[in-house]
Amino acid sequence: MSQQPSAATEFFVDTWEVYRKLVAANDMFHQELYAEVEKRLTPAYGRPFSLLDLGCGDAAALGPILCRLPVSCYLGVDLSPVALELAAANLLGLSGTVAFQLENILDTLAGEREPVDVIFSSFVLHHLDADEQLAFLQGCRRHLRPGGQLLLIDVLRDEGQTLPDYLDAYIGVMERDWTTLTPEECRYATTHVRHFDRPGTLGELRARSEIADFGDFQPVCRHTWHHLVGMRAV
Repeated sequence: MSQQPSAATEFFVDTWEVYRKLVAANDMFHQELYAEVEKRLTPAYGRPFSLLDLGCGDAAALGPILCRLPVSCYLGVDLSPVALELAAANLLGLSGTVAFQLENILDTLAGEREPVDVIFSSFVLHHLDADEQLAFLQGCRRHLRPGGQLLLIDVLRDEGQTLPDYLDAYIGVMERDWTTLTPEECRYATTHVRHFDRPGTLGELRARSEIADFGDFQPVCRHTWHHLVGMRAV
């Protein structure tokens, strides 16, 4: 989940337990979104498949899914050493090889490696600016095998919704509904969102996917501003 160095990842690197509280409370719809991820992976891969997890965090939500599937090779990339240690524990039951890389995901995508069957990324893209988002998608397309898929979980603005309006609306929900956080934790979380979240719209993501040469763009599901989108390298 964390992909930018310094302050942009401070919330997740230094206060990982706060994020875990949000996941446990399902404030960001992890349960619904990851259930759809499993539905996308299970019928498509009755054979062993490789997966690159960009901004993997602690892999707590994805790990149980992958442990039920024939994963031949998993690589998780993140900038948080703490998160990678937790991810290693959460992937102990994986059938294939497991490796981790402490690196910025854009640097990972700029490098050379064997293409994979699946690239997965959760709540990462909205921290990147428009040019970086395009570079991210182009890098993912280059690292996918023909027929491979990119699965993205992220927040997206409504069509026609300005960024300031989105931030006001999202932070309003945080302050009203994220009741598992202490007031101090909520202030820290809302400050992070106000300063670092820059989500685009679904239409903008679709346009960038076309530039990146993804031939198949599929909005899978959404819960308020939280989306699962699939793209396929055809």
